[in-house]
Amino acid sequence: DKSDWTTFKLMADFYFENSAKILTKDISIEKPFKLMGRNIQKRLFIGIGTELLLKSLFLKNDYCINKIKRGKTPNPNKPTKYSTITDLNFLNPSDTYTLNSFIHNISKVIAADNHSEFVKGLKIAKVFRNKEGHVAVLWHKPDRQNYTDIENCVTEIYRKGFNETLDFKISFLDG
Repeated sequence: DKSDWTTFKLMADFYFENSAKILTKDISIEKPFKLMGRNIQKRLFIGIGTELLLKSLFLKNDYCINKIKRGKTPNPNKPTKYSTITDLNFLNPSDTYTLNSFIHNISKVIAADNHSEFVKGLKIAKVFRNKEGHVAVLWHKPDRQNYTDIENCVTEIYRKGFNETLDFKISFLDG
């Protein structure tokens, strides 16, 4: 439902805040993997927060985030304005569009200052969500620019999409 944008935003805020506040003492994995476990959790929270923030942004701008059920037409196969959906019963209540679909269609809801850099940050956040959510790897070589790209696109979404100023700086240590 389009009014759910506030719930999605609340949960995005929650994940971003927890990514900032989680400490190694909060991680139950044993040494020497505590720091890596914390960093994995931070990246996963950043990725999930980004996905929920995009879903919130689309909902806030009157886009449906649920897929159309198979066999129903018209089926745009992408987030679509509620006003163009002929029958809301055609929506699949348990299946939303992919994060990739939201990234690919972001220009419909927000005009980024630098679209290619903006999308780059979103794609990196997607990699964080996918990597940390689907595989178990106890190493990660941080690239400061990746984190800067995510910071820039997330703060731009808050500023342009929600009229909020966010102080968002991602810090990690090697190891």
